[in-house]
Amino acid sequence: MMNPAYKIKPILFRKIILVVLLVFNQITSCKNTNEDLANYLTFLGDDNSPKILSASPGMGDSSLPRSQKIAVVFNKPMNINSCVQSFSISPPVQGFYELNDFSMVFTPSILLSFGTYTYTISKNCEDKEGNDLRDIFTASFTIGSATVAGTFPEVTGIFVKTGTVANCNASLGIDSNILASDVVNACMGNNLINRMRIRFNRDMDRIATSGAINIAPNVNFTVAWLNNQELEITPDAPFVFNARINFTISTQAQDSQGIRLVTPVIGSFRVGSGNLLPSITTINIPADTLTNCNSGIGALTDIVANTVNNGCLGNPTITPIEINFSHTMDTPITQAAITFSPNLTGSFTWSNANQTVTFSPDQRLIFGTRYTVNISTIARTIDNINLPIVNSFGFVAGGLLSAAPAIQAVGVASQGCANTFPGIGNAAGGDWTSGNCFWDNSLSILSPSNYRFRAGDIGNGSTGSNLSCLDVNTDNFRLIFSNYMDLNSTINAVRLRRTSPPTTTVQLSSWSWTDCQAVAPFGCRVLNVTYAEQESSCNGSLFGNALTGGDFNLLRSDNTPAGFPYYNLSVDTSARDVNNIPINSTFNFTMEAK
Repeated sequence: MMNPAYKIKPILFRKIILVVLLVFNQITSCKNTNEDLANYLTFLGDDNSPKILSASPGMGDSSLPRSQKIAVVFNKPMNINSCVQSFSISPPVQGFYELNDFSMVFTPSILLSFGTYTYTISKNCEDKEGNDLRDIFTASFTIGSATVAGTFPEVTGIFVKTGTVANCNASLGIDSNILASDVVNACMGNNLINRMRIRFNRDMDRIATSGAINIAPNVNFTVAWLNNQELEITPDAPFVFNARINFTISTQAQDSQGIRLVTPVIGSFRVGSGNLLPSITTINIPADTLTNCNSGIGALTDIVANTVNNGCLGNPTITPIEINFSHTMDTPITQAAITFSPNLTGSFTWSNANQTVTFSPDQRLIFGTRYTVNISTIARTIDNINLPIVNSFGFVAGGLLSAAPAIQAVGVASQGCANTFPGIGNAAGGDWTSGNCFWDNSLSILSPSNYRFRAGDIGNGSTGSNLSCLDVNTDNFRLIFSNYMDLNSTINAVRLRRTSPPTTTVQLSSWSWTDCQAVAPFGCRVLNVTYAEQESSCNGSLFGNALTGGDFNLLRSDNTPAGFPYYNLSVDTSARDVNNIPINSTFNFTMEAK
């Protein structure tokens, strides 16, 4: 029996239906419904079974938005709760309802995924009189484009720059797809940064896809889209040499219609080109003869490429050590990585866009000492790339010290001949007024006339103030040894004799040592010897002078012919160093007295 409350006159009922249809048009504004309202009235027959006047989306509707609602309008008042229970959607979607007696609107709780959905209202949907829906209603619709519905986006390539050191540095690296092959020669960086590209097979959601990219070990990077299907990744720092870089694109990446990757994309590559590794290109020091070094014209020599055994002790006062790097360096960190053995103190100066550092020692170097320049792996470029290996290069200052002692230099006390080891000679020789010693062991020995000293006896005997008998340093000889010498054996091994006629009797008057070590085994390296001739004006038959305590000068010979007279200074093999090692052979040095 029909409920009296629902007895409505036909004309009034039709008016109600028209109003409901107008409301339905507003609810389903996302779908263009062109049906004439008069068509709806054809459902208003005499059959008491309820019918669906309109449903949206309709069967076959496509390219609908992800926010699409489902709306249904009935031709009579319904037991709307029964209709809710009769409603289903596949694939299942959670949502909420807007209800009245004549309509039902389903709103999904989340955005629909792209693809096809089917919704159904079974016959259990009843009107208020208990009559079932006349027919089962079903409709299918598509969210997004039908061409991609049911398929997934794909990554077609992940490209990294590869090649030789030269090609990587010259921006000529080749793009290699790490998904297609095992890449083992990736550049550390193409110039400074190794840009990578990712290519998809369709337009992508830029924000979601950018957030799906991960690089391990962790590297911060920026993303720039070249177009909707291709993006470029720029790491904040170069890759580490020999590292294996793992690359992942998670399923968070999705295309422009919201379809995600079906599985994560994973690839890796090895950084096999050490194109950004810093290296030591040269370490230059002045290296030359002692004479040239002392004159400030020592030739620069690279100790990385050459064995250097004649590094300047000073050029003339210090020996700058210039280190050249292949890349611009982090100056304070790199300075801390540079050490010297034996230790040297000094100052650093940077130049050449911070690729060259010059170390200036505070003191002259020590003859015969091997110095080593060490640069540890702490040294790094301005881009924080460390030196890959420890670099150590050495040189010998002045010259090699043999195991056996040797005469290193010869001169006279009136010259600028050092009182300490080593002495510096003159390639052209010199006289008693020279600023150098006569000779050092880096030079060839010249003819005697190239080495001229002045005898101190002026020939007036004891007359006047006896000045002819006082010591004059222009004929006091200086011998500089390479090792610390035993004092007694060495002084007994030294002889001076006149080698041109007439012969004379030469006697040692006094001697002194300098440049001595104060600790065991003691010994000294510089010997000063003073000689006298029996034939000098101060001696006579006594070979000495009571007023002066002896004679200390050789015969004056200013007016003798050129090349006359000659004196030979010798040291025989009985001279020994403090370790009791004798000199290898007798040393002879001949000079002209003028």
